[in-house]
Amino acid sequence: MNTLRRALAIGTLAIFGLLAISSHAAQETPANAPAAPTAQEESAGGYAMGGMVGSVQDRMDRFAQELTDLRQGLQGLPQQLAEAKASLFNGEETATDLLGLLLLMFALGAVCEKLATLRLDPLRRRMEQQQESRWYVRLGYLVLGSLFSLVALLVFTLPALLVPVIAFDAGEPPRLLLVSLLAVVVTLRFVAVLARVILAPWARGIRPLPLECEQARCFYRWTLAFALVYALMVHGSEMLLALGLQRELVLAAVVVCGLLLTLFVVAVIWLERRAINQMFAEGLSEASSASPIRQMVAQSWPFLATAWILLLWGIWAFNRFIDNDLLAGKVSLAWWATLLFPALDRLVYALLSRIAALPVLQVGSFPQRAPRVVSIILNGFRVLLAAGALIALSEAWGMGSFDMMQSRGGQQVLGRLGDVLVILLLAYVVWEVVRTLIEQHMPETQEDADAAPEGEGGAGGATRTETLLPLLRSFILVVLVVVVVLTLLHSLGIEIGPLIAGAGVVGIAVGFGAQKLVQDVISGIFFLLDDAFRRGEYIETGGLRGTVEKISMRSMRLRHHLGAVQTIPYGEIATVKNLSRDWITMKLELRLPYDTDIEKVRKTIKKVGQEMLEDEEMGPSFILPLKSQGVMRVEESALIVRMKFTSKPGEQWIIRREAFRRVRDALQQQGITFAHREVRVRLPEELEHGHPAEPAAAVAGGPSATAVGGPDPQREKLVEQATAAATTAVIAAELARQQKLDGAEEGDGEEM
Repeated sequence: MNTLRRALAIGTLAIFGLLAISSHAAQETPANAPAAPTAQEESAGGYAMGGMVGSVQDRMDRFAQELTDLRQGLQGLPQQLAEAKASLFNGEETATDLLGLLLLMFALGAVCEKLATLRLDPLRRRMEQQQESRWYVRLGYLVLGSLFSLVALLVFTLPALLVPVIAFDAGEPPRLLLVSLLAVVVTLRFVAVLARVILAPWARGIRPLPLECEQARCFYRWTLAFALVYALMVHGSEMLLALGLQRELVLAAVVVCGLLLTLFVVAVIWLERRAINQMFAEGLSEASSASPIRQMVAQSWPFLATAWILLLWGIWAFNRFIDNDLLAGKVSLAWWATLLFPALDRLVYALLSRIAALPVLQVGSFPQRAPRVVSIILNGFRVLLAAGALIALSEAWGMGSFDMMQSRGGQQVLGRLGDVLVILLLAYVVWEVVRTLIEQHMPETQEDADAAPEGEGGAGGATRTETLLPLLRSFILVVLVVVVVLTLLHSLGIEIGPLIAGAGVVGIAVGFGAQKLVQDVISGIFFLLDDAFRRGEYIETGGLRGTVEKISMRSMRLRHHLGAVQTIPYGEIATVKNLSRDWITMKLELRLPYDTDIEKVRKTIKKVGQEMLEDEEMGPSFILPLKSQGVMRVEESALIVRMKFTSKPGEQWIIRREAFRRVRDALQQQGITFAHREVRVRLPEELEHGHPAEPAAAVAGGPSATAVGGPDPQREKLVEQATAAATTAVIAAELARQQKLDGAEEGDGEEM
């Protein structure tokens, strides 16, 4: 910190040393010194270093002459004050008369204002006490309250102005004095209205800046004190000139008042630096607040701001004292820009933040992009403000910045630079608007991308609009980038016709070399136009199945319910089987013994289906309840009874598991058991002679045949052969059954 202070002190001394050297050089300039550049040279932008030095020397000569005139004016100051007093009181009016007229002027204005705003004040106080969370309502309260205050100020000003107008003729010094005092009061009250809008010192609920109540009141008092000094400086200098004081004396008084205002601003910077740091810390993340650069800026900005403000005051005072109002006004722009920067910056940030927080914009990824969007626009505003201040300062130093910008080359450069900035800004705004509008119609992105989907696939997917909007967004982005690039090249004076022609030739060559790619793109367009699939739907194509996870211009990505990712070009798709549209019917089979009461089974299944339909969790997923379809076929060892239900896509797997469980329990309660697969093997008669054969049972998955007899090797061999044949027959029958086209089993996949 001490090192930084020493550096600032050395820099300040160096600046004043350069000014002193320039002044000394100007006083010793010979008569044949180079003349200042002509108007033609300046308009052509030929402000060479010699011309600039000559201009500085002329100003230093004028400064020395003004100092001489000021010393002479100070010697005759008592006489000038006496003449001014005599001009003000020309024998007819006294100080008491002017004081009475002054009191009458203010009293008349105050009475008229009170009568006009008798019913507005309670309403304004109620608005200031509102604790409103919606920022646009708070803004409305602020604007409405400000309008009430401005109307009251207007009602105060007009009647009060009648007193000096009626009492004195135009141009008389007493009239000028009263009007100047009234102007000071009106200026002070007008600034108070603006300060109440920005700071809201007694209305926390509608305050736009992130300040505590005590901090807001403190800034409010500082603002009023600054406005009072500034109004006295402006209107007092006009009054003094009208009373006949020497111009050099008035300019010196104005410079002293400017120094007082500058010191006033420096005091605010140092006394309220913590509150200012608090304002600029709003919206910063913890990482940004803890960064070394941020901490260095937070510690050093009061020194830098103090040095900058004093430098601007020195340049302004120099030009103001030599009566160079044009350059002094340009420097004052930089001074005011520095002074108003914190308030303007925080107001713009508050406005942008409130707009970004509108509910209509809280869609898609915009909440995550909002800080970046606000930062880009805010930084652009800061750059424009800083550029204006630096250009005004360089003009005050005699560099001819305005003339250079008005020259032909400067206008071309600025015009093209302005076109580039406008094009980029418009393109960025258009892209953000289009992206936000598209994301309004898209579902929120899944937070946990690694979480596996529940079930076995087949759930309902996104709408057709939600499927096509990402492709439309990508297409608009590509078109926008191409248009912006071509427009920028054209704005920079580059002919884009040959570029377009060359791009066409390259496009034709690429088209011939990438026919497969073109086929994929065209096939994808027609698949999407036919609405064959949507994002999130469970489909089957070419032996592959899965949920449509992503759709691009060339291919789509399927996620199998076991987790595998499959990328399929559109050109490879022959047919698409969509298992997620509208509804899905699942058929279930039961193996029951031959002696089962089918009617009892039907009633039991119907009862179970009714119970599941009334279930709070599964009931809404049904379209048609579980019911029996009767005996579908007869096999060697069982009756095949089929039941079915219709449900929403993706819910059939949970319903199927629950249906099997409940039907099994219900049949067991009715005394109905499931039939096991059984094969009867009859042995040859010669092996049964004397030893009656008993049938051997073979259960699927582990069939066995057992015959009762003696230990005849031939008989045992025949039994083994018969058992093997029976087992082969069972396996073949099971494989044939599984290969049948059954809608109940299509698309269900493997159990997870």
